[in-house]
Amino acid sequence: MPLDPILAPLVEQLRGDLPDIPIEVERAQSLAASQAQLGTVIEPAPDGIELGRLWIPGPAGAPRVLVKTYRARPAPMSPLTLKPGLLYIHGGGWCAGSTDSAEIDAWCGHLAAGADLVVASVEYRLAPEHKYPAGLEDCYAALVWVAANAELLGIDRSRLAVGGASAGGNLSAAVALKARDQAGPAIALQLLEMPALDFTLSSPSIHEFDQDFPAVGQMAVLLGPRYLDGIGQKTDPYVSPLLADSLVGLPPTTILICEIDPVRDDGLRYAERLRAAGVPVEAKVYQGMLHGCSSLTLILPSARAWRDHCVAALRRL
Repeated sequence: MPLDPILAPLVEQLRGDLPDIPIEVERAQSLAASQAQLGTVIEPAPDGIELGRLWIPGPAGAPRVLVKTYRARPAPMSPLTLKPGLLYIHGGGWCAGSTDSAEIDAWCGHLAAGADLVVASVEYRLAPEHKYPAGLEDCYAALVWVAANAELLGIDRSRLAVGGASAGGNLSAAVALKARDQAGPAIALQLLEMPALDFTLSSPSIHEFDQDFPAVGQMAVLLGPRYLDGIGQKTDPYVSPLLADSLVGLPPTTILICEIDPVRDDGLRYAERLRAAGVPVEAKVYQGMLHGCSSLTLILPSARAWRDHCVAALRRL
């Protein structure tokens, strides 16, 4: 399975071992890289996006949670109508990433404009300072608050989706499970992009790319100790949604999968289990795509197709 040749010059850093740097430095470097890539490999958000910043109540005993909203500016004199909504959960290995990253800002802006909906992007607590379930609890609190305040945000609560990429895909799937189990807000769609869904690392693809991209395989192994308090949590269904006893009653699901990705088979296995549970599911593998490259829409045709796929799934709301 050949790597898309456009990506070849960009992934040399994945061929060596992971650098051993403090998490604060890793986060700062990630934000700086995102900003540097804006306008060169990442397409900026379209014009006319209205932004909002809201501090909402966090889970019991926890700090408030920042939610950043995106919506296309309505035309003058156009009637006010409620739109579909998307709770967006950013990636970053449960340890990095931010709603203020240039990459996430651009992505949420494009989804809001392309699908004509309201995006609410949640700034959840990060590991290792805040291990599981802190981040998940923040995301679920955001879902509950957005659903309860949907009209205030211009959202039709009957058309509320949840989605995210990588760790955000994991948290989105966990939020959907939690909402089902706790009779929480109705979710009309879960949009899972390159999701990591099994912390036991039992998918065949986990070590398939160790030789060509050692850093990617190392990251898959290292994230568990960062995110979790102990090995016993790996089989918790809100940590590893793929291991949930039942997937019956989950919302319709779209899963986008990278071909060259240690968690590729997580997405494929989840799609199979959802179908077996009677859940409408669409799953697509993007050939030659490497984990984390779907935002490179200025240089990568498959990244643009990926974004269009997300928009199309959300427009069906």
